[in-house]
Amino acid sequence: MSPIPYPYYYRRFARHKKTIQNIAMLSLSILIWVLCGIYLILVREEHTLAMQQNLAEQVVRFHVLADSNSAADQALKLLVKNAVLEYMSEPLTRCDTAEEALQMLDTHTPDIIRVAKSVIEENGYSYPVKAGIKELYFPVKSYGDVTLPAGNYTAYQIIIGEGKGNNWWCVLYPPLCFIDITHGIVPEESKEQLRSVLTEDEYLAITGEGNNSLLFDETENPRNVYLRFRILSFLNPKPSGT
Repeated sequence: MSPIPYPYYYRRFARHKKTIQNIAMLSLSILIWVLCGIYLILVREEHTLAMQQNLAEQVVRFHVLADSNSAADQALKLLVKNAVLEYMSEPLTRCDTAEEALQMLDTHTPDIIRVAKSVIEENGYSYPVKAGIKELYFPVKSYGDVTLPAGNYTAYQIIIGEGKGNNWWCVLYPPLCFIDITHGIVPEESKEQLRSVLTEDEYLAITGEGNNSLLFDETENPRNVYLRFRILSFLNPKPSGT
C-alpha cells in the first residue's frame, strides 16, 4: 500500500484549522456581546437607582395604617384617609417643592391628628392616632399612568390604634392621590409638577413615554430596579418571580 501524499494531510489540516478559527471567532464574538450586555445592564441599573433616589427627594408619600385587618378597621382607615386628604388638599396646593410640603404637613400635624380623631370618634371608636414624617420603604406602585419605583421615600405616616392592619398609600406631593380612577390618568397639573422637578429622562421613564421604560421588581429588595431595552431585547433582565 503506497503512502498517502503529503498534500492530503496539509489540505485536511488546513480545513480543520479554518474550522477552529471560525469557532474561535464566533465564541469571541458571543463573549464580547455577553460582556457588553452585562456592562450595559449594570450601567443602566446604577442609573435607575440614582433616578429613584433623585425622585425620592422630589415627592412626599402618604402612608396610613389601620388598627387591624378587620373590615370595620379597614373601612375606618379609608374614612380617616379621605378626611385628611380633604383637609390638606388646599394647603398643599400652596407648596412649590417637596420640602415646603413637608414643612406644611409638619405645621399642620396637630390639626391632622384632630381631624383623624374626630372621624374615629364619630364612628364609635376611641383609637389613639399618631402622625408624623418618616423615612419608609415603598414597593413599586402605579398611580394612574405614573409608576414610582421601589425604594426609600420620605412619607407622612398616620397610625391608627396599634397600626397592625393593612396600609394605604399614595403621593401627597405632587398630588397623585386624586387621580381619575375611572380612566387611570394622573391630572396634567400633577404631571407638570413632576416634570418641573425631574430631568426629562426621569419624567419619561416614570410615565412610560420614553424609548426605555422603567421595569420595577415588586420584591422587598430595592436594588431590583431595571430598565427594559426595546431593541436589544435579549439583554432584558427578568425580575424575580417571573
